[in-house]
Amino acid sequence: MTDADAAPVVDTTKVDVAFEAAKTACALRGIEVVRLDDPKPCCLGLELTGATRTWSVNVDCGEEHLRLPRVWTTPPISPLAHVSYSGNVCVDDGQGLSLDPGRPAEIVAHAVLKAFDLLENSATDAATGNSEFFNELEGYWLFLPGSLRSRAYFEVDGNSRMIKGFVNSTLKEPKWYFVERDAELPWDVKEGKFAGQRALYVHLDALGLPPAKPDKLTPAFIEAVHERLSPEQLKLWDQLVGPSKNSPKQLALLVSVPRQAGGRSLVAVVFGASGGAVDQKAPVTPLTMRRHAANYMRERGGASLGLLGKHVAVLGAGAVGGVVVDTLAAAGVGKLTVVDHDEYSADNVFRHLLEPLYIELGKPIGLKFALERRYPGLNITPVCTTAQDWLKTANLSQYDGIVLAFGAPSIERSFSRALNGRRHDLPVVFTWLEALDLGGHSVLTWTKGEGCLDCAYRDDEGQPSQASRTSFLEPDQPVTRNLTGCGGAFVPFGAIQARRTGLLAAEHMLSAMTAVAAGDEAREPSYRFWVGEGKAATKHGLRTTPWFHAARTTLPDDATRQVFGRACQQCRSPEETT
Repeated sequence: MTDADAAPVVDTTKVDVAFEAAKTACALRGIEVVRLDDPKPCCLGLELTGATRTWSVNVDCGEEHLRLPRVWTTPPISPLAHVSYSGNVCVDDGQGLSLDPGRPAEIVAHAVLKAFDLLENSATDAATGNSEFFNELEGYWLFLPGSLRSRAYFEVDGNSRMIKGFVNSTLKEPKWYFVERDAELPWDVKEGKFAGQRALYVHLDALGLPPAKPDKLTPAFIEAVHERLSPEQLKLWDQLVGPSKNSPKQLALLVSVPRQAGGRSLVAVVFGASGGAVDQKAPVTPLTMRRHAANYMRERGGASLGLLGKHVAVLGAGAVGGVVVDTLAAAGVGKLTVVDHDEYSADNVFRHLLEPLYIELGKPIGLKFALERRYPGLNITPVCTTAQDWLKTANLSQYDGIVLAFGAPSIERSFSRALNGRRHDLPVVFTWLEALDLGGHSVLTWTKGEGCLDCAYRDDEGQPSQASRTSFLEPDQPVTRNLTGCGGAFVPFGAIQARRTGLLAAEHMLSAMTAVAAGDEAREPSYRFWVGEGKAATKHGLRTTPWFHAARTTLPDDATRQVFGRACQQCRSPEETT
């Protein structure tokens, strides 16, 4: 026998050190621990005695410890919460635990204790009704043998009904899609031209336990669900398994059950049927659902469900306005009217969020195509005309707020006067940025009450002025450039400046709508801003105002008092208009 034929030498030092750390940690908790034979190289095997039973626990000690190591146990004879079908114990750190990779033995000890606590709590849960297991049902379902990932494009709302299923059987692992029967097909289903399949969604108050290893799902699971159906659900069942052109046929059953932690767990199976009954010889395939319904995705993604019914008009869909539209949509605003007469052009690409494929389309139309596909449930009404024409026929009672992102002071002031004193009290945000790297501004006013954009156009004595007291740039300085002649003139700024300003304005509007929703009676104007370095502006010989330097150390509340401390002549006593 040569050296090349000898078994590789495994360094057990790391595992030995981890065992000592785990033994010490368990001793402090009064947990009896015995070391077992290591299940494989660089893995630690332990036997832990708890109040409910004795657990075999295995830990992978060879990982880099950038997260808690993998822990597994002998698959239980009956499903347990936080334990997968194959025995993996969910000791996820929840993204909130800071680990020091230089102390691997302590990390292993921490994982052992966390696994022990999970196992003990799961055993108690199993003895008292499995409520925690059903909180985690979807995670267990994912690892059942043969489980396929699928997509649900309908709301899991507890209302049992027939839905429509589609399957892409050309993939190595077939993928299922489920939609409402009368809904527009999702783009991936529409492009695939998949044939429709019968599917039923039912909600039950309770569900039997799924199989534990080594058992698999069988028609007995379908029969158990059938026995729990109400008379109304049985009528739907008859529609599912009833006569069709194809017999035997493949059907899908989707079942939701309440989660004690809130919401509903959703699982599904594909099974065979023949002659109006479950085909006992056909396989039963578990489906793990990925929910693509608007309400679920909004809540899961951090968007506010309370904003879904809100409607905001954004006037101006350039670099700043586009960011405002995108941010409001991402925050959860469900309806947006976007007004801009301009087409998207190659000049806009590097500072606008739209892709080049939308060049020569109206900017509002481009935003509709791009964002409605990105944010489920979003509805954008594109208006490819001037904001002045839009305002002539706009019914402001339909809106919950208006954002003006023109970057044109004369037009903004005219809109401020036109909107001031309207019958419906709406928040109105005016936003603009200044050339190069100087900064950006957002002014919030209301259509009723004092405080308007003209309040900013006053001198230190309170007299009307052509220059805004919020300006970072001294007046009467040319800032536009052109690369192709007068027709190509533009104000120089970059994508970062546009995005910072758009975010500022969107947050301003969201804070106003949130205050209204909370019943806050205060309708006070406010001024927010960000200040850039100004190095590029200085390099180009531009002169800045004293406010540009003072703003760096001025709080927004103090700046608001400076601008709106006393109402101007335009908004002091406006006459109410329709």
